[in-house]
Amino acid sequence: AITKVGAGDAGFDFTKISATGQPLAANATEWSCVRDYHTGLMWEVKTDDSGTRDKDNTYTWYNPDTTNNGGTVGYENGGNNTHAFAQAVNDQKLCGFTNWRLPTKQELHSIVNYGKYNPAIDSAYFPNTQSSWYWSSSPVANYSSYAWIVYFGDGYDSYNYKGGNDYVRLVRSGQ
Repeated sequence: AITKVGAGDAGFDFTKISATGQPLAANATEWSCVRDYHTGLMWEVKTDDSGTRDKDNTYTWYNPDTTNNGGTVGYENGGNNTHAFAQAVNDQKLCGFTNWRLPTKQELHSIVNYGKYNPAIDSAYFPNTQSSWYWSSSPVANYSSYAWIVYFGDGYDSYNYKGGNDYVRLVRSGQ
């Protein structure tokens, strides 16, 4: 039998993390990140305060790194893009870290709870999640102007034009 380190719905194993990077009890009422013990990933928690990480903010997809952007950088959109958002969160040292990034399509799928709908995620750990599309870092192989998105209404994926506006949930690797 697998023993959970943290808590969470079904087989998920999450721990709430404070703004300074400390593990918190499952009943904590304020936290900034969530550690997933199954994948080793740490996830950003969205806020509802009109700030940088607010649940209502959407972005265009932008990645100036030609080694992994699929051949098209995307759209800067006056600084309202996925790359600028990740930089802003890294500048704030969310949960004590500066290596926040856009997740891959597979990483996003790892927090989808297919037993829930609208949103398809454990809301006790990921409050303020929109039942909508979230950008991944994964460009579409045969359409360089598109990137993969995951729908947190039901967990399915599709792709969108990099100039479209979608939500973002950042991730980081490592403890």
